[in-house]
Order: sequence, then C-alpha cells, then structure tokens
Amino acid sequence: MIFQEKETEKTDHSSSAKVGRLGDLFLQKGLLTESQVELIAAEQRQKKLRFGDAALNLGFLSQIQIDSALGEQFGFGSKDLINGKADSGLRFFHYPFSKEAEEIRRLRSELLLKFSSQDKIKIALVSASPQEGKSYMAASLAIALSQVGRRTLLIDADLRSGNLHNLFSLGNPDGLSSVLAGRIAAQNALIPLMDNLHILPSGPRPPNPLEILRAPRIRELLASCDNQFDAFVLDTYTSSLASDAQMVAHQVGSVLLMAMKDVTLLSDLREAKSDMQAAGAEVIGTIFNENSSGDGTGRLSRKWLSWVKKRLPYGSKRTASSRG
Repeated sequence: MIFQEKETEKTDHSSSAKVGRLGDLFLQKGLLTESQVELIAAEQRQKKLRFGDAALNLGFLSQIQIDSALGEQFGFGSKDLINGKADSGLRFFHYPFSKEAEEIRRLRSELLLKFSSQDKIKIALVSASPQEGKSYMAASLAIALSQVGRRTLLIDADLRSGNLHNLFSLGNPDGLSSVLAGRIAAQNALIPLMDNLHILPSGPRPPNPLEILRAPRIRELLASCDNQFDAFVLDTYTSSLASDAQMVAHQVGSVLLMAMKDVTLLSDLREAKSDMQAAGAEVIGTIFNENSSGDGTGRLSRKWLSWVKKRLPYGSKRTASSRG
C-alpha cells in the first residue's frame, strides 16, 4: 500500500470544507430540496430560529446531519483523509459539535495549559484493563490537537494488539515495530492523515514486544521527530497484562490514565498509577469514560477523576460493577 503526501488534495479539502450557508451545503449534498429550504427559511423567520433548529422542527434533518454539516462549514468536520478513511465509530471526527466532542476539546485545552511552559506535548494513554476507550481517546485527542495547529504524531505503541490502523482503514502497514527493529526508517513509516496529523501504526506483531520497546528506543524515536512535530500522543498496551505501558511511560514522561464507568476497579486504577509513577512518569490525571455501547467508543463524561490533581479517589474499592 502506498501512502502519499497529497498537497493538492489537502488544498481542495480545505476549500471545499468552508461553505458559506448551511442551506447551500445541504442542497449540494442532496439532503434538502429547494422547496424544503424555502420552508425552513419561513420557519426561521416566523419563530426566530437558527437554520438547523428550524430544519429539526420540520423534521427535514437529523441532529447528526446538522452537526456534520456545521463541522464542514467551519473547516474541521467530516471530510476525506489524506490517506485511509475514518471509522464511523470515531465520533469526534465525524460529529465535531457533539457533547462528547466538546468534552474532548475541553481536555485538549487543559493539556495545552498543562504543557504551556514546555516546547513539546508528549503524553502516553494508559488503561489498567482492556476495552476502556484508550485507543479511541488517543486518536480523538491527536485529531483535536492537530485542529488547533499543533503538528501532531499519533503513535500506536501497543505492539501486542494495536489497532489504530483499523480506525483509519490503513490496511496492515509497516510501523513502530519495524522502525524499532531497524527494518525501516521512521520517516518511511509515518502516514499523513490530515493537515498537522500523522500516524505511526504499530506495525507487524513482534515476538518480543517488551524487548523492542526498551529504553531508550522510544525516547530516541521521539527525539528524531522533534523538529517535525509539536505533540506526540502514544497509545499503549493494557498495563495490567504486561509491562509495556510502563516501559513506554518511562520514556515519554507524562501519562493520562483511562477509567470506564462500571468497568474499572479502583484498586486496578491505583495499581496502574503506582506502576507509572514507579517508572518515573508523571500521572497528570485520569479520564473517566462513560460507555453505554461496550466497545470503548462511548461518550466522555463531564466527571473527571483527579484531573491534574495527581491523586486518585480512595474509599470504595471498586466502581458500581465488578466487571474488569
């Protein structure tokens, strides 16, 4: 599979994403007829509503369709990637005006403040148990950082079960394992996804992931890309199942923990925090993810467990459910 830097296409995407009027955009997409647009305009005037609210009142459009169109109108909504295609479950990309997207942007703002005195943002996403939404959050956060002009590299450092390449329909390309094993140069493995966003997939499954990730290999990789990127977001393997996340965190320096409602045990979360601190990494906070679908892509809660307070709640030994 050949991945290309499509400079001309990036320009086309930028210009096509900015559409002056929502009505025109929906007409272009074939989602509304001219007569429906006229009815919506009349509803707007009569009830003093926004275009989207009037369309909802009349039943012509869904909220999802309106959110997607607003994203295109303001230049960061659903559009083609430079390479691959964003999975429909990557809601931050497809529905940038959803409540979940707002929460991810809030997290982005907190991170920008946290790292304001540093030249680079380097963060590893870590979870104590599988299916807590860590990979989804890593991808969403990387996209969010790229949208505010930060040149961002999303790295899939889960060499055992990494699947970020599937989120972007990239096939099975070479990636981190190939780079760390010395098979290819890092620059040959980076895949452009959007303006200001590249991904380094996990690559072929190695027989010895922990050995390949050992220090200082990740640190040297980040240093080699230092002039090219402003932010590095790394996904990791489940911390309770192997020491890979510890090894990565040790070299990255900063960690965000993931916890999921009714899934994560507080005892496991404490242990993960302790492991990361023992590795010399700073745990800057924990994201509490409310998930109703069970696939790790549920909505992000407004409740933050110890965000930038560097302490976890003590008391009950577990969350509402014992599943983990």
